[in-house]
Amino acid sequence: MKLKGIHRTVLFAFLILLMLGSTASARTTVYDGDIEEGEVYQLNNYVIEITDIFPEASTASYYVYERDKEIANGLLDINESFEFDFEDDGEVQMRLKSVHSGGVLPRATIEISISNYNIGDLYVNEVIESGRSAATFAGDPKLVISKSIDKSEIEVGDIITVTVTAKTTGNDVAKNVLFTDPKQEHFVLQETTYEVSTSIPEIDYGQSVPETLVYIYKLKATEAGNFNLRAVTATYTNSAGQTYQSSSNTPSITVSEGNKQSANVDTIMNVDLSSVERNEKITSTIILRNTGNAPAQAVRLDILVPEGMEFVGGDEGIETIGGTPRIYIETLQPNNDKEFRYTLKAKEMGTYSINSNLSYEYSNGVDAQNIRQNKDFATSSISVKEGKFDFLLKNPLYIIIPAIILAVIGFHVYRRHSEYRF
Repeated sequence: MKLKGIHRTVLFAFLILLMLGSTASARTTVYDGDIEEGEVYQLNNYVIEITDIFPEASTASYYVYERDKEIANGLLDINESFEFDFEDDGEVQMRLKSVHSGGVLPRATIEISISNYNIGDLYVNEVIESGRSAATFAGDPKLVISKSIDKSEIEVGDIITVTVTAKTTGNDVAKNVLFTDPKQEHFVLQETTYEVSTSIPEIDYGQSVPETLVYIYKLKATEAGNFNLRAVTATYTNSAGQTYQSSSNTPSITVSEGNKQSANVDTIMNVDLSSVERNEKITSTIILRNTGNAPAQAVRLDILVPEGMEFVGGDEGIETIGGTPRIYIETLQPNNDKEFRYTLKAKEMGTYSINSNLSYEYSNGVDAQNIRQNKDFATSSISVKEGKFDFLLKNPLYIIIPAIILAVIGFHVYRRHSEYRF
């Protein structure tokens, strides 16, 4: 029983392989009919020419060409056939079925079939009555795209000019050519001098055909480093409608740091006292200084007053918004500073520091968008101690009032005693 099962499995596998082999080598008839002497049958870039038909001898001669190159010839009797290789892996067979006279020219009945080939890839499959001279062929356009730059070593902020051209170097025209130029990282587009608006209907081939201009544009470098510009790609077809794709070269460019500008705003926060008693006041000084080489814009400093302290007031340039003191400067030029003073009152005992949040933006002279910056600053620690009369708040009134009365009586007795002594 086990042996029979193995036999069945082997037989089934053999049948599958046989079916696959039959499918791979399956032969498809593409033409079965008459052809007159001097006519040709064209299959893509191959031509079968019937030259001499002899009805009395039941023979016909043939020639096979790939484009203009002869690849086979011979003489066939009735029911004889010949084969030739077709494109990559295909094979074409032509069989002479019969020959006839009685017309202006003798004719032959032939059968043409193809194996190992996808019939859907046949873009020409027909009798050409005018002969081989009327056959037209499709080839590979081999579109070459060239991308060039006017400078290969620049600094950040410099501008380069990019030129893109195309030329067919193959043996067929490129039709419906559609170019794509991807966005380039590390650069911004400054200006487009020329650009093909839509696809190009046709780019001809031949040594005398000039290059086709595709793009001219300018790029501005925004970052230092070594970069390769991205390739321009194109999709197109040949004269038979077969689709192709080409890519350009990728020029390399070195970008050095150069004179990229920046603003750098520092904040100095000082206090006049590091230790105070409760309810005493503290004066704080703020200096905003731009140590960069670009103007700082929209400079804003929010003073974060801690709980336990109270904002009393400050210079004219300080305003309170939503309970938060704020300094705002429209533009702070390079190597310039602004000074502000404000006063706080210590309300609760403890150790504090006054924090602040700084924000500003600037143009580095290269990027289209401003650069935004945020920084945090803080003063040194401030210690708030107990005030001179804080002890009064610690004791209830029934203790404080008698103590005050006794102190007054004691003071009065002391004075009287001093007077009687003298």
